[in-house]
Amino acid sequence: MKNIYLHSFLFLLAGVFYACSPAKEEYHIGVSQCLDDAWRQKMNQEMARELLLHPDMKLSTRIAHGSNELQCAQIDSFIAERVDLLIVSPNEAEEVKPAVTRAYRAGIPVIVADRRVTGDEWTAFIGGDNYKVGSLMAEWVQEQLSIRQTRYTKDKPFVVLEVMGLEGSTPATLRHKGLMDGLEEMPVEVHSIHGYWHKENASEAVAQYLTSHPCPHVIVAQNDLMAVGAAEAVANHQSSITNHKSSIPIMGVDGIQVGLQAIEDGVIECTATYASRGDLVIATAAHILAGEPFVHDTILETTMIDAVAARAMLMQSHERLHDLETLRIVQLRSDTQWHKMRREHRLLVICLIVVLVMFFSVQMYQYFRLRSVQSKIKNEVVPQLENVQEAIQLSRRDEAFSERLREVVDAHLTNPNLNVEYLGSILQLSRTQLFRRVKTVAGKGPLDYIRERRLIRADELLHTTDMTIQQIAMELCFSSAGYFTKCYKDFFGHLPSER
Repeated sequence: MKNIYLHSFLFLLAGVFYACSPAKEEYHIGVSQCLDDAWRQKMNQEMARELLLHPDMKLSTRIAHGSNELQCAQIDSFIAERVDLLIVSPNEAEEVKPAVTRAYRAGIPVIVADRRVTGDEWTAFIGGDNYKVGSLMAEWVQEQLSIRQTRYTKDKPFVVLEVMGLEGSTPATLRHKGLMDGLEEMPVEVHSIHGYWHKENASEAVAQYLTSHPCPHVIVAQNDLMAVGAAEAVANHQSSITNHKSSIPIMGVDGIQVGLQAIEDGVIECTATYASRGDLVIATAAHILAGEPFVHDTILETTMIDAVAARAMLMQSHERLHDLETLRIVQLRSDTQWHKMRREHRLLVICLIVVLVMFFSVQMYQYFRLRSVQSKIKNEVVPQLENVQEAIQLSRRDEAFSERLREVVDAHLTNPNLNVEYLGSILQLSRTQLFRRVKTVAGKGPLDYIRERRLIRADELLHTTDMTIQQIAMELCFSSAGYFTKCYKDFFGHLPSER
């Protein structure tokens, strides 16, 4: 019995020291966003989702609303607060650089996101290649030029209207340069106006342009919001012109929800994008704070999103929202259990200070209860977090597979041997695996997907070439013109001859 009391007393002392020990260190991370646009809202949501996996990190986000002076002041305030790490998405690189340098020289690790600042006084960069975005815009313009068979020369140029973002900002400058360099040898005349990254500004600027210029052949906007605004201005302008029904192809940039929906609705044709990757920003911050290896300079891949890819990404975005909500619920339950346990433990210590010996049995009960709660968290909550994280990773792999599937199918549309077995051999998947993966990312079987891509290509040929319905049906491997006509009407809702 004496040994039992001795052991109980030792356990009691251990419990007192444990309860009085400081809580796990919490890192304070400052986030300086230049704007509160849809792209950065998506980035903030991704950071919030990833933060659920790092309960020792707390974010403080401040928005500069396009003001260099305000952003520099906000960064300086973070320096004064001695944050553990700073995440900065600069409004204008050169104007914000001095504040970034001050933070770095103050010993605060700095992650520059999306928009690069010159020099090397920052810790890590995560962002896209905006020059490559401009190059993709140039490639799309060249494609539109090749689709139209009218001969364009320097005397009769192909007119491109470029809707730029904020004058002097890094993305606007680099995207413009990539576009101009890509079109340097082409018979193209580029007119540039500023929409300042906002839909309303772009709509007003394009409307004003159309009052004094003929309609351009194509419009390239430096983000999706300005692309939608340009489309509204064009629609309003054309509705005021008698018998003018031609549409102007419009390309956006960013691949945000608004842009994807605009592509799905036929308002714009496509968008060029690199992911915002707020999750990668937080993961990199965690590595830096933990003193672990990290990537110093991360350039995100730039891709083009067409109607099929936009539809798939919209479906996947709904799935991500469900995954995020599940993760939040799991995290909330875990936090509630942990705070409840800590609160009860502190109350117990206060009682033990008053009557130390009388509460031996209570302390023993609390000790085993603590172990029970920890075991429950380990066996129930942690596996749920891991399952949700695995689901998110699977969703990202589905995005890559969707893009690969579209590229392979589009490259073999005129191949009569393009079937399930042939497609499976290219993608190195069995028939069952191929059906399951295509059904997941496209919502339909492989043969239906191939037929849909052929019909989309057929519609392009109908609108851009002089090929007959019979020729198009043979070109795209339909068994007959009649079968092609039936498939076309089922998909588009009207006959090919009624285009």
